[in-house]
Amino acid sequence: MKLNQFTQSILIGTGLILAGLSPALSQDREESQGMVLLRGLPTLDTSHSIAIIELDPESERFGEILSEVEQPEMVHPLHHLYYSPNGRLYSTGLDPSCSLAEVGLSRDAGGAPVISGFDCLDTQGQMVGEDIMWANSNGQEYMFVTFLGGTGGDDGGSVGVFDAQTNEVVKVIEARKSQVGEGAPYIMYPHGISAFDDRMVVTSTVHPDLSTGVGNALTIIDLNTLEPIENITVEKEKPLNFPSSPVEVLFARPDMHPDIEPAILANTMFGFETWKVPYDASSKTFGEAEVIYSGVANETAVPLEFYGTEDELFISHALPGVVKRYDLAALPELVSSGPDIVADPGAHHMIFFTSASGRDLIAIQNNLLNLGNSADNDPTDVDFIAGLNSHTISVHDLETGERLATVNIKDRYNKGIENLEGLFGSGFVHHH
Repeated sequence: MKLNQFTQSILIGTGLILAGLSPALSQDREESQGMVLLRGLPTLDTSHSIAIIELDPESERFGEILSEVEQPEMVHPLHHLYYSPNGRLYSTGLDPSCSLAEVGLSRDAGGAPVISGFDCLDTQGQMVGEDIMWANSNGQEYMFVTFLGGTGGDDGGSVGVFDAQTNEVVKVIEARKSQVGEGAPYIMYPHGISAFDDRMVVTSTVHPDLSTGVGNALTIIDLNTLEPIENITVEKEKPLNFPSSPVEVLFARPDMHPDIEPAILANTMFGFETWKVPYDASSKTFGEAEVIYSGVANETAVPLEFYGTEDELFISHALPGVVKRYDLAALPELVSSGPDIVADPGAHHMIFFTSASGRDLIAIQNNLLNLGNSADNDPTDVDFIAGLNSHTISVHDLETGERLATVNIKDRYNKGIENLEGLFGSGFVHHH
């Protein structure tokens, strides 16, 4: 698989590109090992944990947990993993006691990667961390984190601005819809985040309790002032009779591929759509939002993630459980670049790597939120979401989509899988 210069720099900086590392070494190839967040299941009396798992189908250790640290005191699990530009590993979290953490990733005496623990960070009351990205504001790099619950309330939500070196909160960006006034830009239930030049975009998804409220807009934040300046509604069809709930967002931009025309791409979880919002960099203005993919027309639902390689963009659709692929150079238009990759219900996060023999692979996490249903006497009862949890990681040939192997995390470890990321940041090029 081709990696861009940014990803190569991360691999070099974290020691993953090592002299003499041969593809023939199938047992200890770090490239094929995934970082996973596992969710303890209340009906099976298991604890949340962070783990490293082998994902090369050619390895005798396929599906084996190689290192694990448990979180027995946390009611809700850590949620999404992200690597900083200098290789530090962070995780957002669903538990108010640990909504953002830095994860210790080191090596044992034999040089094998191990998880050494995690430190929960002070968020100044911001809760339910979702996505992270690093971007510049007035020449200074910061870590930006979306908090679905913000500092609480029915229309809560915030974007935390953290010092990229010390992890200290620099600013909490909040703008409650109930307080800013009619027609003023607001931030509500933010989840996805992406940026280009001095414009950042976050999505308005759903209240953390999954019942109080649902959003239908994108919020534009000026990176010069760190204030919201505009809302863009992305809602058309309402197949579930809910607001559209935009979830992940990607600001397509020329540094991803020189042929890309800048535009926001957004997936609406309950609208089943992918939207495009053109951007004129010279005037710093956004064009009219339009649907460029309809799940209703294409019989897919709950689109979630944007991932990619140097040549392709991949979008996961939780129902029926497929990953669609597009020509990166054609963005923001979605031009198919190959066959769908048929995974399992709940298709969500993904990583890219090569097998021991050099075969290009994609591993897909097939799980949404690990919530159960009343039929299983599960207290986390949300039936709709329970149907989107296959509890599997499926591994496929990247070119053909052929499924090569599957590991069922629930059957093997009595846990659900919350997140899948590459070890030492090797799993993606363009993310969100």
